[in-house]
Amino acid sequence: MRIVHICSEAVPWAKTGGLADVAGALTPYLARNGHQVTLFLPLYRSVGDAGFEPGAPLLELGPAELGLPASAAIRPLEGPSGLQVRLVDAPALFDRDGLYGDSTGDYPDNLLRFAVFCRAALCALEQPPEILHCHDWQTALVPVLLRAGLPPGAGALSGELPASVMTIHNLAYQGRFPAEAWADTGLPENWFRADRLEYYGGINLLKGGMIAADRVTTVSPTYAREIATSEFGFGLEGVIGALPRPVTGILNGIDTDTWNPAADSFLDDSYDVSDRTGKARLKQELLAEFGLEAEPDLPLFGFVSRLVDQKGLPLFEALADRFATWPARFVFLGSGEPRYENLIEKLASDSPTVGSRVTFSERLAHLIEAGSDFFMMPSAFEPCGLNQMISQRYGTIPIVHRVGGLADSVIAATPESIAEGRATGIVFPRYDPEAFGAAIDSALALYDTPADMESVIRAGMVTDFSWDASGRAYEQLYRAIETESNR
Repeated sequence: MRIVHICSEAVPWAKTGGLADVAGALTPYLARNGHQVTLFLPLYRSVGDAGFEPGAPLLELGPAELGLPASAAIRPLEGPSGLQVRLVDAPALFDRDGLYGDSTGDYPDNLLRFAVFCRAALCALEQPPEILHCHDWQTALVPVLLRAGLPPGAGALSGELPASVMTIHNLAYQGRFPAEAWADTGLPENWFRADRLEYYGGINLLKGGMIAADRVTTVSPTYAREIATSEFGFGLEGVIGALPRPVTGILNGIDTDTWNPAADSFLDDSYDVSDRTGKARLKQELLAEFGLEAEPDLPLFGFVSRLVDQKGLPLFEALADRFATWPARFVFLGSGEPRYENLIEKLASDSPTVGSRVTFSERLAHLIEAGSDFFMMPSAFEPCGLNQMISQRYGTIPIVHRVGGLADSVIAATPESIAEGRATGIVFPRYDPEAFGAAIDSALALYDTPADMESVIRAGMVTDFSWDASGRAYEQLYRAIETESNR
């Protein structure tokens, strides 16, 4: 099939979160499996020259082609497994330090930036694909443009239009803008309506994209059900409930080449499920890295995340006094809201059993996954999550709130599931400090029961979280859409 993915970030070119990991893994998977796949990305400053070939053809798109008072160019690049990458080069819009904003907040012209990106991608298509797959609010104008009117330069789409898939990676981010910015969309006024892009007097790009797309997907089956409720719908549960087809939940995978304890280039040691002596050495290295006293008989708990409410930081805050009392070691790595940066630094200063780093380090992230005994993910909500899968692959038992993709990818340790060899983590049912504290207590009890601990570790390490299963699910979805369109 001819499949085009339009995405605002993808590894290895640009990343702020899990969206980049998904796009960077799914598109090469599809290309390896014989599909003709093109990935469109903005050419951010952080991308650099990206290995452009000298003399590579450059497609220039001016205001007349884009239908907006802006211009852009398309720079081609070949990605892994034959993936074709097309970078939208608009220096006035994307040659900046951040992808979506800076320390002062979101860029005020984000609507124009990503409207130009969406229109440029459509204008750069050389032939119509069967599937246009769009990701999050930054690309939600693509399915809208297919219905509301293509930009003048999108000549390759003059015949039968492709089917569109809209994937929600996190419903909390919707692309909301004031009504006064409507001109930046380039859309006709009749699309600023309650049954289209209008939302409480303003613009909501994700809402419009969901309504216009042929199919809407999200990144786990449980999250697909959750977002149809008022608790997790962020105001769009009514729109989601009114879609002609239910949202399809497809659990993300992880890049098992990058995340492989037997061949991890960030680690000084290696190990696998049959021999974990390297993991024990990495635990000692991790303790030393954070200046913690090495006590191999005590468990080590790790945490790597953006420091924001969603990731459970209020629970850590509520339990702050208990960290010095638990017979364990804790390491925190992340950056984000200043109050939570201060929190993890204070936890470390108040207790000799806690270490913290307010930064992001790929090396330390890998070391924490490998050297910890338990990995804490007490998220208030989690569309999918990747660290709980990575942790299991590294023999590090995840502690998760039963929500979203965490519920779909971690089998709770109970006497029955441990006896059956199915348990892969510790799952707590309610988002409150008491439940999270009880989960840590359960981890400590599990650590003191070596046979049960071994069972949970082994079950997690042999679970297949590769993109094979997830990729096949997307292929099946594409085929179903193609079959429907041919009827």
